[in-house]
Amino acid sequence: MHLHALSLEDMGGPMAVCTNEQAVEFPGLDPRQPMTVQAAAVCAEPTMSSSSTPKLIEETVAMLERYNIYAITAGSRERLREWRAASPDRIIPALGFDDDDAEAPDVYRRLYADREFRVFAEIAPQYRGKLATDGALDAYFALAEELDIPIGIHLGEGPPGGAHVTGYGGYKAALTSPLQLEDILLKHPKLRLYVMHFGSPLVDEMIALLYSHPQVYVDIAQNNWGFPRAHFHSQLKRLTDAGFAKRIMFGSDQMIWPDTIRIAIETVEAAEFLTPEQKRDIFYNNAARFLRLSEHEIALHHTAK
Repeated sequence: MHLHALSLEDMGGPMAVCTNEQAVEFPGLDPRQPMTVQAAAVCAEPTMSSSSTPKLIEETVAMLERYNIYAITAGSRERLREWRAASPDRIIPALGFDDDDAEAPDVYRRLYADREFRVFAEIAPQYRGKLATDGALDAYFALAEELDIPIGIHLGEGPPGGAHVTGYGGYKAALTSPLQLEDILLKHPKLRLYVMHFGSPLVDEMIALLYSHPQVYVDIAQNNWGFPRAHFHSQLKRLTDAGFAKRIMFGSDQMIWPDTIRIAIETVEAAEFLTPEQKRDIFYNNAARFLRLSEHEIALHHTAK
């Protein structure tokens, strides 16, 4: 439910990232020194990105095929065309409506009718220092409700040190609260909405929202590889212990590190508190229900090689 169609250039070139295959730590930084994501999160052997954009697409598609994944993939229309050409069946296109390239609602109406996209994602006003209730977004929530377009909205941690890192300067941790979505859900009660990163680390607030609004789901992307595994497992257990195992969906938030897909899968598989049925629900069944996949689509997915 959470893949990105990017180029290496979009991320500033090849770079490494820490994953939970090793001990991940977030040391304090001297504010007199430049703040970077790589300095804010440290580990012994970071995972390197793909070496080029063609390799990024090739290696990501190989991961999708290896694990039989069909991925809600967010990106610009140009990037999505490039990625879909490499894997037209497995790349399920998603567009955002809250960035500088946002189109007018009527343009999205036409694009959706033409099946240019199937989901609104990743919607991330938090990265622009805004709440989801920002008035400029309401016309898009209304359109999504009218056309029954699912929405994936970012609430949770950004990159380590993100509030001080070039390109993420609008990010504010204070805008994480899942409870900000309540007014939107009450105004648009037919909206299909999932919270990316499950509003981490505000799990209790997420539980309150899930309990009060049964139409809401969450994904567990990036948290399942970018944080210490014990920490993520404690959050996932909190959600399942509270009774929401049927509304948790798998995602990787893979950007330019294809191997994070494998690590994210293995992190869920390693959760001993989950039953095999719960793992299958997280990996597939919950998303199939949320997306209202047809029996034909589900059968194709199950028989794909």
